[in-house]
Amino acid sequence: MQPTPPTSPVRRPARRAALRAVLAAAGVAWAAASPAQVVRAFPEAAKLGRFEMRIFPEAALDGQAVRLGAGARIYDARNMIVMPASLSGVFDALVERDPSGQIGRVWLLTPAELEAAQARQRERPAAASGR
Repeated sequence: MQPTPPTSPVRRPARRAALRAVLAAAGVAWAAASPAQVVRAFPEAAKLGRFEMRIFPEAALDGQAVRLGAGARIYDARNMIVMPASLSGVFDALVERDPSGQIGRVWLLTPAELEAAQARQRERPAAASGR
């Protein structure tokens, strides 16, 4: 049987107050880093499209059959990597191809990101033509 350390009634309230302060500070830090406030940066090479995952590694991009590369990553709206088998349906997404032409990375977009991507896509032809 192990001896129990003596408890001091004076130290317990101080420890509890310190623990509350630490937890309150951690809660404020967590709320400040909320995923809803994080702005994702997408590569310029990423193209906007309608992405549908089929049986891995097969997928569809704007209705045309495509293949996911061996190291392909799919990021959801919270910027978390999702497994291809867990996706069903059609998503607005930014897609980046790898050097072999297969799909390398996919970002499933939130409605606000979709609007920004559509605006970026409208500006691309104007920038390419030198207007």
